[in-house]
Amino acid sequence: PASSSPWHSHSSLGQVVVPLSMEWISCNFEQITRADALISARLADAKGYQEYTDPSLCDDVFTVLTRGLSSGENSSILLLGEAGSGKTHIVEWCLKRLCDVQPSLIVLRAYGSKYASDVECIRHLAAQAKMAARAAGQTAATLRENMSFEIGMEWIRGVLTDSFRLATAVVVVLDKLEHFCSKARQTLLYNLFDIAQEAGVQLSIIATSEKMDVMCLLEKRIQSRFSMRHVHTFLPTTMDGLLAILTSKLRLQPSAAMKAHFLKAFHGRIEAALRAKAQHWQASLELGRPPSWFLNQCLPVSALLLESCRSQALDEHRPQAKRQRTNGFLRSLPSTTSRETRTLMLQGLSEVQHILLIALFRMDGRRATKTLASVLHEIELLHKGHHALTASWAPDHYCTAFDQLMQMKLVEFCGASRGDLPKRYWPCRSAVDHAYAEFARNIDATEAFMEETNPLRRLPQPVQQWAGARERKPTDGQP
Repeated sequence: PASSSPWHSHSSLGQVVVPLSMEWISCNFEQITRADALISARLADAKGYQEYTDPSLCDDVFTVLTRGLSSGENSSILLLGEAGSGKTHIVEWCLKRLCDVQPSLIVLRAYGSKYASDVECIRHLAAQAKMAARAAGQTAATLRENMSFEIGMEWIRGVLTDSFRLATAVVVVLDKLEHFCSKARQTLLYNLFDIAQEAGVQLSIIATSEKMDVMCLLEKRIQSRFSMRHVHTFLPTTMDGLLAILTSKLRLQPSAAMKAHFLKAFHGRIEAALRAKAQHWQASLELGRPPSWFLNQCLPVSALLLESCRSQALDEHRPQAKRQRTNGFLRSLPSTTSRETRTLMLQGLSEVQHILLIALFRMDGRRATKTLASVLHEIELLHKGHHALTASWAPDHYCTAFDQLMQMKLVEFCGASRGDLPKRYWPCRSAVDHAYAEFARNIDATEAFMEETNPLRRLPQPVQQWAGARERKPTDGQP
């Protein structure tokens, strides 16, 4: 029978995972180093994309766009999903195939969060249209500085109309659609449809957003001409799904330098190493980390294989743990009270863990919905307002600290119906809000013993002020 060890298991593809061995790594180290260099170069390529998307999802989006462009009907697609869920991969994959099918295709890109003003958005779109016109031997006038939005809108109509005459189809990519919901930018979108219709060009729009209700922000005149098919992308929520992503990113194709028989063994041992890491990654997966975070833990691949091989050797030679013996004296020691245990535990928390619990305490005072995502936003606002904190703004550190607090049962998830939401959006609460309320009330006390009994007194001054803000009430004459 097959062993239940992670080193001798079956992959999700039904293949037997090859056990790791230091002998195989030593014999093939030169080949492994060469494969490592190829994988690193491919992942570092600026034209490559670090996130993974189901190929069937890419095919669905491509089919909708090609059907619209070939039938003469304007077709638009809205990709909704969290950051890192594969929206950019879908867009770039489809654009590459569309350009292969229709060489005269014009692609215009607009990045909603990158423009300081609406005129900058116009200028960027015009620059791309002028490049298309220049490629066809035409010239266009230059947009003057300090031009108003209305004048700029008339100018870009002329530039786009000339450019659209050179093509049979136009695709406009709107990254972060929620930033195009201002009145001026919606006017820009409306004009794009008008210009395309006047020039007789099939116009398709691919929009991306992380806001699920973004279409509600558009005006009715835009919604009527901007009927979009919604496609949802998701981060992997199961370990098998994550391992399938990582395996595909670390897989190489046979070539003159990489022989097929070596790659077969190489891929099998990579999958064995990934499955050995699964139990250590489960908590991070449940916290909603993107595949790119796990991918960084796998590089360089040679280090991943060596680490897994050493862990395997240690597991095979580690003796079974024995139960610790206790004598009558230890059993008769007085036990600590729950209050003393809680105090000792809170005294030993790190600054990052204290900040998490303070954020939950502050949000509880405002009756705000508490999830890991909203708590991280609350802490981000603290860091943006105070740049001298010991703990830098690193969401990964706070996610790890949140998981540690969960294990210590100082934070817990609450609520029965969570659906298919990732864990970062599950309602949560602190089990020590009452303790932090007492700490906040006594944070300005002058008694010497408070320095030792109140752990918040050892935190940076901005964090102390942040913690005490909920307890302070405005006095007469003050806002």
